[in-house]
Amino acid sequence: MLVSTFHLGNIYIGVDILLVREINRSMEYTPIPGSPNYIRGMLNIRGRIITLFDLKRRFAWSQEEPVRQSGQDKELVVEPKKQYNVIMKTHHEVMRISRRLADTQCTWEDPVGLVVDRLGDVRNVVDDHILPPPANLKGISAPFIRGVVRIEKELLVILNIAKIFGSDDHLATDVTTGGASRVH
Repeated sequence: MLVSTFHLGNIYIGVDILLVREINRSMEYTPIPGSPNYIRGMLNIRGRIITLFDLKRRFAWSQEEPVRQSGQDKELVVEPKKQYNVIMKTHHEVMRISRRLADTQCTWEDPVGLVVDRLGDVRNVVDDHILPPPANLKGISAPFIRGVVRIEKELLVILNIAKIFGSDDHLATDVTTGGASRVH
């Protein structure tokens, strides 16, 4: 399986490349009032409206931004980090490639995307080398992980995208409030 890789903080993550439509630099988005905290907002790409998921919030990480000191009085200034949007294919698009993949890992119908910190590369991962996630993997809940594989000196965490987009019965649960919203 070919895996498109990214970095989220210090964690090396990947998703099946057949699920990825495109990758672009972070763009201006429109917040959605009343949505779960892990929905960053809506993005308009070439007339297509995409719901943008903030992975750090989905994993319930703190949202601390790096700060730098500037000037003689050393005032703190928040430096915006470069981020990227990973736009995923819809169920219909994946269906044209693989019915099995569409039915098991791409159950959403609406365009969605992930926010990641840095881009990685494309890796070929042998399915037999994918191991269950270790019990002590910090920062990501087990349901969000499909498995892990050792690549060189790093551990690549392969995401369970269907769980991240709340595809269990098409219900996305807000990890901070216990609320729910529909994503399909």
